[in-house]
Amino acid sequence: MAKGDLATFQVNKKPTATSSGAMAVQEKKEAKRLITKGFQVTPEGAQQFDMLKAELGPGRKGPELIAEALNLLFDKYKKPPVA
Repeated sequence: MAKGDLATFQVNKKPTATSSGAMAVQEKKEAKRLITKGFQVTPEGAQQFDMLKAELGPGRKGPELIAEALNLLFDKYKKPPVA
């Protein structure tokens, strides 16, 4: 790369707003408010959970899987699936 080429190089440039970016912000605002509940899991359980997330791909996030697990637990004990 020639010395003059570095003159146009920018670091930490903020991305410009796009329609998809605006939609992501809007979706985030419309998302349900979440609260944090602490729990502990064995290292093996945490590793298996991380492996499951990786196998399912980037479209499935941890909180979605936890909600699915809670709904299955609620169903088992005859409670409505609300997570």
